Amino acid sequence: MRVLITGGAGFIGSTLARRLVATGHEVIVIDNLSTGTKENVPPAARFVLADLTDLGALGMIPDLDYDAVVHLAAQSSGALSQKYPHADMQTNVGPTLQLSRWCLERSVPRFLFASSMTVYGHENREPIPESAPCVPISYYAASKLASENYLRLAANEGLNTVCMRFYNVYGRGQNIGNLDQGMVSIYLAYLLKGVSVPVTGSLDRYRDFVHVDDAVDSLARGLAGTRVPFEVFNIGNGKKTTVRELLVKLVSAMDLRPDHPIVELAGSASDVFGSVADISHARAELDWAPRTDLDEGLADMVAWARALAL
Repeated sequence: MRVLITGGAGFIGSTLARRLVATGHEVIVIDNLSTGTKENVPPAARFVLADLTDLGALGMIPDLDYDAVVHLAAQSSGALSQKYPHADMQTNVGPTLQLSRWCLERSVPRFLFASSMTVYGHENREPIPESAPCVPISYYAASKLASENYLRLAANEGLNTVCMRFYNVYGRGQNIGNLDQGMVSIYLAYLLKGVSVPVTGSLDRYRDFVHVDDAVDSLARGLAGTRVPFEVFNIGNGKKTTVRELLVKLVSAMDLRPDHPIVELAGSASDVFGSVADISHARAELDWAPRTDLDEGLADMVAWARALAL
């Protein structure tokens, strides 16, 4: 297959690019390097430096026949979306719409989109199925749901579309220097410095943490397409972990004292208190299941981060 990956120099995108290259696929990466790095892109992949918020960027994509586009480029910080909602909309929604039109014009058969569990808002069912109502409580979530809706329209015009509602993805390769996104990487960054860990919101909040290798596996399986023109999948681990439990696991993996200082700060109204994925649909339709245990994944991430700091 020939696959275009937007955001392919970032955390999930570069991991996917390496996997596809290793399995014999041709990969073209487009990225503006705002959060990713050129070094993340596998040497065998073709790299295009461009910002998809610029309409002219589409003209920089190599004029080839593509089997699929995997759209991972986005502004993915909930905190930044609250500060700069217009910029969040411009970064997340506009390029998704334009790229879907580009695919339709060129008869690209398949489009995979990185959506988010935040689209469910305060949905209190456990676990949450894809059929749950989507009522975003943050600008970031609103941008992801708007993108899904535009893609639903593109699917009506013939673009086979798969939306992956990712839960909290973590693992080696995550940008530890970025303190605006990634709960695991943010906490790990402070622990690596040996300083107190600021936690915005209650320690009783809970999340569903899915390892990057499992997230990428779901994308690789999604490249095979689905039986219907538009499909949505929850991609999580299906297990509940509180922020308190996560911190205990990270502190243990770092071999720090159990009483390492944690500073609990006021939370945000745009932050979901808790969410756990119902992954039965992905199991059934994609034959996908998470394989990495959280303790195992955190230990591997800590080892990688420590080696990186040397």
